[in-house]
Amino acid sequence: MLPPQAPIQAPDQAHVQVLLPVYNGARFLAEQIESILGQTGVHVMLLCRDDDSSDTSAAILRDFETRYPRQVRILRDDLGNLGASGNFSRLMQAAMERPTTMTAGACPPYIALSDQDDLWHPDKLATCVTHIQTLETAQPGLPALVHSDLRVISETGDEIAPSMSRYQGLQPQHSSLAAQVLSNTLTGCTSLMNRHLLETGLPVPQEAIMHDWWLSLVASAIGQRIYLDQALIDYRQHASNAIGAKAQDAPVAYRTILHRLFDDRHGEIFRLNARQAGAFLTRFKTRLSVKQRVVLWLASHLDIPFPPLQRLTYRLLRKL
Repeated sequence: MLPPQAPIQAPDQAHVQVLLPVYNGARFLAEQIESILGQTGVHVMLLCRDDDSSDTSAAILRDFETRYPRQVRILRDDLGNLGASGNFSRLMQAAMERPTTMTAGACPPYIALSDQDDLWHPDKLATCVTHIQTLETAQPGLPALVHSDLRVISETGDEIAPSMSRYQGLQPQHSSLAAQVLSNTLTGCTSLMNRHLLETGLPVPQEAIMHDWWLSLVASAIGQRIYLDQALIDYRQHASNAIGAKAQDAPVAYRTILHRLFDDRHGEIFRLNARQAGAFLTRFKTRLSVKQRVVLWLASHLDIPFPPLQRLTYRLLRKL
């Protein structure tokens, strides 16, 4: 357990506001909060919101707020249950609306997103801050995002996979807009972003598939980003994960050429991709290059109701 009040860090250390949405997470919530408050080398301010939990999550948050009033604050509203993405979006909006009293009127320059059931390595935030400051020094004033790999663990803490990206067969180092339009390689709970990214990306529209996917697109299209090929979080895999880590799927064995040609397994995600790409193009069209506008225009037509043309468009985007 942490001491009754974590010591205040040195004044030259970066301030990071961590956003923690909670829903029925009582089982692992205290461990996660302790791993956040135990971060080294940074000032940590934790902003939480309970999404109408039916377990003891709200009581756990109130206990931490009472014990750590300079570091923990609960966002209270009457909006009810917003769901995982909506809860994150509400916290991000609140982080931009007004300074927190925990920082005496100052807005922390960096924001990190957190899940409710993981374990952060003690140097997680400090490592990300070092890299995001390098990005900002090279290109000041732009939206910036740093994200990392994760170690997948079981409910009891046993290792399932040392690398989530390799376990799932992801390629998070591919940060072009075309790559991010087709597949979200950002695991939101690993991310550290500067305020420019939130100022540019908010509000997250209803057309966004997930809040972190939308922010990933913003960083890829009009900002800068870097992926750290090291696990900075222990990602806890259990039955109640909102999404969860899944091993890479085996290739599909098609029965006939006709079956392959009209396979519509990816039809729904293509439709969601198209909706998100269209919304992104509409909002940021004037800030995009010609190539980026072409990429998003193509992606916005992935919902064409003819599987062969969907896959042709997808393969074309993979080459851009």
